[in-house]
Amino acid sequence: MRLVACRYAVVQFAPYRETGEFANAGVVLMCPESGYFGFKLQTRRTKRITDFFDELPRSFYVRAVKAMEDELLRVADVVAKAPSTGRAAYLRQVFDSLIHPREALVRFSASRAVMTADPVAELARQFEHCVERAFATPEYVEKAMEKRIKHLLDGLQLPAPFAPLRVGDDAFYANFPLVQQQGDSLTKIIKPFRLNQDEPVDIYEHGDAWLQKIKRLRNRKLLPDDVLFAVKAPPLADAKRHAAFKEICSDLIKLDVQTVDEDADREITDFALG
Repeated sequence: MRLVACRYAVVQFAPYRETGEFANAGVVLMCPESGYFGFKLQTRRTKRITDFFDELPRSFYVRAVKAMEDELLRVADVVAKAPSTGRAAYLRQVFDSLIHPREALVRFSASRAVMTADPVAELARQFEHCVERAFATPEYVEKAMEKRIKHLLDGLQLPAPFAPLRVGDDAFYANFPLVQQQGDSLTKIIKPFRLNQDEPVDIYEHGDAWLQKIKRLRNRKLLPDDVLFAVKAPPLADAKRHAAFKEICSDLIKLDVQTVDEDADREITDFALG
């Protein structure tokens, strides 16, 4: 299957010029050789973006993205009417003009190149990766949390380090990323735990899976007394997601698991040193 060269850029929602903070809100893709131009904007699952800028009303984001959609539809019309002579060079110029740096609520990343046999499928793939963050599974996010907490622990004077370990017996076990072991005894466990998924049902499902593991390990007396979950929580303003998060944390506490916010460095340090 023949590959064609495409250029794409990420659409960024950046309401605060002072801080430079932004959230990925869409993708535009151009194939100058074939004349394809497409875009995809985040107009449906807006919660992640509006949670990031929680002081702004959702309507602010919706209006900004609608204005960008109108501009991209205008560009699509320009592309459709591109002259046949010198079309590829003309479309490269159109794309460069579209994504040029600007001070606006909605802007573009630098241009990126990709070879693909299917520009339409490539647009969908880039949107899933850059905006929907298809790579950001609970395991991926928790790995990033683990790395940060491990760096914190490495700076402490501990009687024994925290390291990954399979905890359990031949019949049942679970893998924990940060386990302290002195001799043959497990002394402490710290687990980064993501509970800020987009939907309450996803919070419950991820939480319940680990509740079952902890319950079974506790019943088999395979866990140390000191177990801490460092939890990434959803926004307090999101009542349904926050209620799911609180319920899972409450159930963990009933199983003698301590819970703290993932950013509570003092509490995590005190637990590790205590």
